[in-house]
Parts: sequence; C-alpha cells; structure tokens
Amino acid sequence: MRKLLFPLLVAGAAVACSDAGSVDPDAIPQGQIIAVRAALDSAFLRDITLDSAFVGDSGLYALMSVLVFPFIDRATRIPAGSDTTRVVGIEFDIDATQNGAHVTSNLSAVLAWKGFDSTSGTMDTVFFLLGAGRAPISDSLWSRFTLDTTGTGTGFVIHQNASAVTTKWLSRAGHLHTTSSSYSSTQGNATFSVSRGMLNGDFTITAKSVPDSATTVSSVLDFGSGARAIKVKIRGSL
Repeated sequence: MRKLLFPLLVAGAAVACSDAGSVDPDAIPQGQIIAVRAALDSAFLRDITLDSAFVGDSGLYALMSVLVFPFIDRATRIPAGSDTTRVVGIEFDIDATQNGAHVTSNLSAVLAWKGFDSTSGTMDTVFFLLGAGRAPISDSLWSRFTLDTTGTGTGFVIHQNASAVTTKWLSRAGHLHTTSSSYSSTQGNATFSVSRGMLNGDFTITAKSVPDSATTVSSVLDFGSGARAIKVKIRGSL
C-alpha cells in the first residue's frame, strides 16, 4: 500500500479542502484531535517497534495518517460511569491499478480515546485497532497484523502523561468485531472518495507494554449502537 501514498495524498488533499464541514454534536474539538494524533505519531512514527507490527507494510500507519486522519472530525461519545470514550470507525475499500499492477485491500480500523487534558494538551489513553476486511468481521487480536488475512487483527493502547511522555502496549489477546456499516454522505471523485456514516461493533483488548512486556492493560468497548465512521474508497488507475 505504501506505493500508493503520493498519488493518493494529492487526491486526498483536494477532497479534504473541499469539505467545508458543519455544526455537529459529535464534532471533535480541535485541541482534542490534535492530542490524539500527537499520541499516535509519537507511538508509530517515532517507534519502529510498533510500526513493525504491520507485517509486510511498515508504511501502513503513515498512509492512514495522511489519507484518513484529516477527515476524522466527528466521533461518537460512549459514557462509562464518570468517564467518556470517543470512538470513530474507519474502513478501507481499495480496488485499483498502478503501473499495471492490481492493488486490492479491505481493512477496518477503530480509533478511540479518553482523558483529554486541556491544560497540557495531552490524551490519557488512545486505542487503535486494525482488522482484515470490512464489516462484518470477527478478528482475533495478536501482536502482528497481515493485510487481508481473514480473522487476524492487532491493537495498540497508548498513554500520555502531562509531559507528553508516551507509554505503549501491543495486543496479545482480544477481538475486534464489526457487525454492519452504512454510509450516505460522500465527497471526492471516481478515483478517491470519502463517505461518512456509522459502524457497529465492539472490541476487547489485552495488551503488554512495549518493548519489555512488563505491564499488562485490558479494556472493553461496545459500540453496537453505532459509532461515527468514514470509508475511504479508491478505484481506477493511479
């Protein structure tokens, strides 16, 4: 997928610039999404240990960072006691050709977070899970992720303290389930388009700290009633 980066970056930038946006109760405050992306960048772009979890494509996070994350401006709130987790679903639908090669990929991702500190501009906890295929999927989480290998997925838990020091955990067990997805609003063109809609599902994750596996964290999130989602669709010749 990395070889698609430059042409799709150009197309994605054009689509992003055309999105004027609107007032929405699920809109993400700018400071909050900046904190989420900073935590993710710190974990993946500055740590080859986590990036190497993407078997055969260590550039997958970089690709998603430029093609998907600029469109994430809405997320569903899921209360749990006095805390609230925000979650957004992502689906990739790629069926294209480049230099005569046929490139296909279908994958799902769930991005969730909680504990924004507006004073320090940091995010206490970020969850990032990946599964092969698009809804419905039922993938077991482990420490490596192979694109388009049905039934496999991986997950990451990222913590930032008030000084923006990052601690990371990589999945050892758990699952990512999605039951259905639906999309309506679409922007873009025949080659690159982004649709907004909803994704239904749940996840559980048990993860060990990177690189020493000294600590273990676990979490559960049910978004069976629906979470805001985007689908990136890529077609044609690039």
